Amino acid sequence: MSQLTKSLTTRIQELTASVAAQTSELAAYQRLLQIELAKERGSTQPSAGETGPQKQLVSTPSAPPVALASVTFTGNKTALVADIVRSLGKAGAAPKDVEKVFTDRKIKRSKNLIYNTLSYLVAQKKLQRRDGRYFGVMIAPASPTAGAAPTKRRISPEGIKRIREAVKKRWAAKRAAERAAAK
Repeated sequence: MSQLTKSLTTRIQELTASVAAQTSELAAYQRLLQIELAKERGSTQPSAGETGPQKQLVSTPSAPPVALASVTFTGNKTALVADIVRSLGKAGAAPKDVEKVFTDRKIKRSKNLIYNTLSYLVAQKKLQRRDGRYFGVMIAPASPTAGAAPTKRRISPEGIKRIREAVKKRWAAKRAAERAAAK
């Protein structure tokens, strides 16, 4: 199998996985829309046109808006994207979720800022990507001694004196060798 064939096969698999992830994301958004419409109607039961998975998710609360309220924009868009993803916790964040926060808060951004930032944070191992969603990296708490800076070694006055004497001997031997070679 040629290199081109392998790379095309790999790319097709990646795109297929991406389409599958986007399809499931679309289905999730459709279910959320149905839930919100049911809430507006004052009913927890799906309407007559709703069937299948929507019925199971009608009573599911939507946690992301509450979690995103605590995220503050300090002027650093990269930090904002990372904070948004981390605030959504185990649910993870899709690029559309991050885009919605930027739009809601009227933060100006370039066309590809969100995607570029998410890719950068994954490359820096600050985020993980699974099934089209991004998750904050869980860092195990360090033990108290692991994070402590190592103590500086201090040389005693006697040690410094021995080092000086050794250096003097070395240089004296070098000079003697050079004089002997010059004769």
